Amino acid sequence: MKSTRLLLLSVLFILLLNEPIITLVDRNELLLGIPVLYLYVMVVWMLLIGLLAYVIHRATPTDDPLSDDD
Repeated sequence: MKSTRLLLLSVLFILLLNEPIITLVDRNELLLGIPVLYLYVMVVWMLLIGLLAYVIHRATPTDDPLSDDD
C-alpha cells in the first residue's frame, strides 16, 4: 500500500511540475516579493518532501500479516 501511495504522489508531482501547469503560474508578478513561478516551485517542492516523509514514516500496525508496506 505504501508503494502505491508513493507512486501516486510521484505522478501527481510530476504533473504539477510539468509544462502545462508551470506555464499557468509563469507571470511577471511578485507575491510577497518573490516571483510567482519561483514561489510555486518551492511550495510544490516542500509539499512533495512533506508528503513523502509522511507516507514513509507513517506509523502502521506491525501485527497485520497482510500488510505489504515492507
